Order: sequence, then C-alpha cells, then structure tokens
Amino acid sequence: MATRVEIQILASPRDATRVHTALQDAFAAIDAVEQQLSWFRTNNDLARIRLAPPGTILFLTNWTWQALLLARDLYNKTAGHYDVAAGPLIRAWGFGPGKTNRIPDEAELAAARARSGMDKLILLPHLCAVSTSVAGVDIDLSSLAAGFAVDRAAERLLAHGFSNFLVNGGGEIRVSSTGAKRWRIGIQVPDEHAPDNLYLRDRILALRHGAVSTSGSYRNFHRAGTNVFIHLINPRSGRPLHTSTVSVTTWADSCARADAWSTALFCLPVSQALALVELEPQLECLILEAPTNSLSGYRFSSSSGFRHLTE
Repeated sequence: MATRVEIQILASPRDATRVHTALQDAFAAIDAVEQQLSWFRTNNDLARIRLAPPGTILFLTNWTWQALLLARDLYNKTAGHYDVAAGPLIRAWGFGPGKTNRIPDEAELAAARARSGMDKLILLPHLCAVSTSVAGVDIDLSSLAAGFAVDRAAERLLAHGFSNFLVNGGGEIRVSSTGAKRWRIGIQVPDEHAPDNLYLRDRILALRHGAVSTSGSYRNFHRAGTNVFIHLINPRSGRPLHTSTVSVTTWADSCARADAWSTALFCLPVSQALALVELEPQLECLILEAPTNSLSGYRFSSSSGFRHLTE
C-alpha cells in the first residue's frame, strides 16, 4: 500500500522468540490484506469488479466483503459524500495508480461520472457477492485498506498472547495496553512544508486502546496555475473538494473505522461532520480548518469526547 508499517510490542526479553513469531504473523496478515484490497493489484476482487460485465455475480473474499459493508455504511450515513466507487473520477484527475496530476475535460468527466458511485454496485448479502449495473465500476478502498490491515495485524498479535502493542500503518494507528501504559500519539501540523515530526502542541493523544487516523489535504495534491486540486473528490460534482478543512483526526474502536471516518468527515461541512460523530458509538474527531488570514491560526473543532483522549 506504498507506506511504511511499524509494530511495537512490550514484552519480556525472555519472550523474544514469541515476539519474532508474532511479528512475522502480523506482517503476513498485512501482506494478505494488501493483496486483497489494494487498488493497484490486477488479480484481486477489485480488479474483477472493474472488468466484469454488468449483471455478473462476483463472489468475494470475506475481507473484501467486510470492507465493502463498512464503505456502504458510511456512504449511507454521509448521504453519498463518502464513496469508494469514485475510482473513475479519481483516475480522471490523475490521483489513481500511475499518478499523473492531470485535469480532465468535460467529456471525460461526464464519462467518469457515469461509471462512478456506490449506487452502481449491488451488494448481495445472502451470497457474499456483488454485481454492477454498468460496466467499469472502479472501487478504491484506499481510504480504509491501511486501517483494515492494521486491524488484522492487531488480531494476530492478540492471538499470540500479546496485549501491549502499537501498530502504525503509515499514520493509521491501533494500540492496546493492559496496564498503566498509555501510548502517546502526536497529530502532525497540517502544512506541506512542516517536517513529519512536527506535532500540534497540547493535542497529544494518550491512549490505552482503540485506533487513530488522520486524513489531510496537505500531502497529496497538485497545482495548476493558481488552482490547487486535492486528492479527495466530491462524487456529486466529480471535481476535487473545495474546503477549508485541512486535517481530520478520528479515534475509533477499530482502525478500519477510524481510517474510513477520517476521510468521510473530511468530505462534509464541519457542523454536519460533528453532528454525525455524536450519533456514532466509539467515534471521536478533531477537525482543523485553515487560517482565514495570515494573522490567525488554525480553527479547531472537536466532538464532545475528544478532549478525554488527550493529555
């Protein structure tokens, strides 16, 4: 998934062999998720969906099915603003595999919109299968696949008897602690020029359990003249989002949920995003908006329980 994965386990030196075995198993789980959920693969369920004629019933692996159920849940709860079937639009703007930083013309956009949208993907729960209503439905699970992989790695560590650990998949983080240990997690300053280790002051998370994810517009974008195009696409307009939000950090009970919700909330007006979070169990968020002028700082908005997660 083109990212770096780090796993830390707190254990006694006498458990070194068990730790090594657990780490191998956890990384194997991440590799397996990458094979199944990566948009860049040509031989997994996502590729089969993209190439299938309309009406074809495609039986899915359990992990692909779980990921699509989560994606559909957020699609429904955000009234379609979060849409993993916007792949044709993402490719049209050059943010997909083989990134090109291009600007499509209106005809290309219209063609991409005709093939985009979760409404064109038919889920068949009794079969653990899907079908499509049009050709070329292109599923991009990048907004949750890393979090999903982190969860599978965490499951392997727990299965090996380790319950004090941190799994970090490129900023998608899940932690576990059974004692007094709290894992301290910083939130990056949302600035393209800021070093990776520059964190927001007074916003350090201190967690015994759960998962954290941050989505931002300050790393993956391209410029054309005075225009800035971020990698998040509005599936309704077919164009990159225009928003004052620059960073969304979420905490959830699983990393896949945290990962998906951080993207979903980014796609919504701040007031609507906060209202949605208050309705969701085991979900908190912190939203940063860009300064309105050079003299003001970031505007912080958070859910009611987020402050309890910080030091």
